Amino acid sequence: MESQLQLARVELMQGTLVRYTPPDMACACTGGVCATRSREGWRVGGGVALALLAEALEWFSAPEGLSVLIALGAILLAGRSVVWQGLQSLLARRANIYLLMTLAGVGAIALGKWGEAAVVLTLYALAEWLEQRAAERSERSLRAALELTPAEATVLTADGTWHVRPIDQVCIGDRIRVRPGERVPVDGVVVAGASTVDQSPITGESIPVEKTTGDTVYAGSLNLHGSLEVEAQTTAEQTLVAQIARTVAQAQARRARVDRLMDRFAQVYTPLMLLTAFGLVLVPVLVFGAPFEEWLYRGLMLLVLGCPCALVLSTPITLISALGGLARQGVVVKGAAVIEQTARLRAFAFDKTGTLTYGMPRVELVQSTDTLPESQVLALAYSLALHSEHPIAQAIRTYCQQHKVAPLALEEFQAHPGLGISGTIGTTSYRLGNHQFVEQHNACSKALEATLEQLSAQGLTAVVLFDRQPRAVFALRDPPRPDARPAIQQLHALGIRTVMLTGDAPAPAHAIAMQVGVHAYQAGLLPHEKAAAIESLREQYGAVGMAGDGINDAHALAAADVGLSFAERGSDLAIEAADVLLMRHDLTLVPMLIRTARHAMHIVWQNLVFVMVVRAVFIGLALTGHAALWAAILADMGSTLVVIANGGRAGRTA
Repeated sequence: MESQLQLARVELMQGTLVRYTPPDMACACTGGVCATRSREGWRVGGGVALALLAEALEWFSAPEGLSVLIALGAILLAGRSVVWQGLQSLLARRANIYLLMTLAGVGAIALGKWGEAAVVLTLYALAEWLEQRAAERSERSLRAALELTPAEATVLTADGTWHVRPIDQVCIGDRIRVRPGERVPVDGVVVAGASTVDQSPITGESIPVEKTTGDTVYAGSLNLHGSLEVEAQTTAEQTLVAQIARTVAQAQARRARVDRLMDRFAQVYTPLMLLTAFGLVLVPVLVFGAPFEEWLYRGLMLLVLGCPCALVLSTPITLISALGGLARQGVVVKGAAVIEQTARLRAFAFDKTGTLTYGMPRVELVQSTDTLPESQVLALAYSLALHSEHPIAQAIRTYCQQHKVAPLALEEFQAHPGLGISGTIGTTSYRLGNHQFVEQHNACSKALEATLEQLSAQGLTAVVLFDRQPRAVFALRDPPRPDARPAIQQLHALGIRTVMLTGDAPAPAHAIAMQVGVHAYQAGLLPHEKAAAIESLREQYGAVGMAGDGINDAHALAAADVGLSFAERGSDLAIEAADVLLMRHDLTLVPMLIRTARHAMHIVWQNLVFVMVVRAVFIGLALTGHAALWAAILADMGSTLVVIANGGRAGRTA
């Protein structure tokens, strides 16, 4: 199974996998049921049935030859893969689970207990088959979105006709038609038509979304009613679904610390149990003259009980289940290690603009501070804002467009993260930015200070247009998101300290902080100062999370123990730096993520304690001669199945 998953991961990293099917089973899978895996199930089940029959015949003193033949048939049918891998481990001088099971089976045969040998080997084969099925289901749940993208798209050609093309031939700018009942082939913008679209597999939204001209649609979402014409904004390899695929592939390579610890533990534990079992047989026989067969039997039981299968499985099964459950809710986590880190969070920081607020401020007031006419002020500001994608620049652009302002020629444009923008118009260098930007260039005045204080007191964000002196002030308002306050309240209920970090002025920051209910806020921060604030929070409270969407948040996201951004609106740099991506901008997903992570880690430790207790009890019974070999393997298999079932609960997000 592992080799199949590795092949799939390679394809995912290359961005070429559209539908996931294990390579050696592709031809046999129909209707979602894999015939090859089904045949393997029947083979293992038949082997277990024969093994139990052979054991029953031995109990009832049936002819020895009959029970031996049936037991041998069971081993050949279901247990041969275990024996084969055990022999390979022996030749490679590598002690592992298969070697333990093989030695237990061979030892039982040496004692004439063919039925028990068959039960040991076939029950382990059954447990392994069940484990593989559970792991495959978890892997498939993480890749569910990959199966949604259609293989073809209906594209408008140069001669005005519609033709069906393979998805990998669709180019950016192509016009695509999506009929009712069809899935969107690539990410794009609706240019004609209106419909209702189910994008729940991508964003986790349970309610279909209305789409009309100008709205964004995602590859894999289902068009429910009307016909849509969509202009492609990405190729097949650049879609949000493809990004999720690559993220999931990278996630599989990033393993939790406790997961790696269990692997190292198993590497030491397995040979240690092997030596202990040999000691248990040899010491009583050689030192005390105890019966060889009796202590060999007890040593074999110790080998079976020493199998670390359940211990090794307890962590990855649980964490993969949690990853799958979160992905179904629209939360893509870049690896099991992030789940462990999230469970440890004690503080969480939020950017303001675009995270706690809509990030789409609107201009409410333009106030001249000079003799320049308003039309010229707007033309200067529009010329600068045209070259920036910052939300404030977009708001100024929108305002100027509404007032039918014509831009001027601009040269030497430059963005100053956390401060503003600048450029040369004619022979004069103009700047558009916050109070700190004005102070840096010694362009502030007492009159401007009074104006900024007055606007800030009203909860407005002010930006100044200036050259050597202030020319105008733009006052903007960006209301908080309705989901921000409930999310903050839920975080407080989880014992999380919440802080807002923003480059905005103190007064607007204070207004938003009061409205959403964070414990504290810090205003007027530059990107590197946000990162320093994260370090300070870590020293005070422990592990810190950070949510942000802009380029100026990337430094803080990287500095946080868990960085979180938004797939829809986040900048490429923020998405790259983040450990967690929200497929829709719903801040209540943040406390849900933390609850799920804590629940998953609780299950991990719950499983470890359960397995160790079961092992201790049955080892005690084995040493005192009160347990049979078949009962030992049944206990081992039972604890493994309990661990798998319990780990599956981690995917049920709170």
